[in-house]
Amino acid sequence: MQDIKQRVATLLSGQFKVKPDLIEPAVTLGKLSFDSLVLIELGLVLDKEFGVEIADGELTEHQTFEDLVDLLSAKGAVLR
Repeated sequence: MQDIKQRVATLLSGQFKVKPDLIEPAVTLGKLSFDSLVLIELGLVLDKEFGVEIADGELTEHQTFEDLVDLLSAKGAVLR
């Protein structure tokens, strides 16, 4: 799961321009300025990156970074 956590953090900082020092387990996606449109884009990126299916609306502004990693793990995410 550590590899997934690290890859998600890299995606958030690289593709979504989130400052790395803001990415910590308890930070919500909303605090990282992710609105509903960005969450849809994030879901598509995660689908492609980890080979999982994330439905529209499955990601919310209230989820934490840790919640996101747990969701990916529960869906059987694999690093490609």
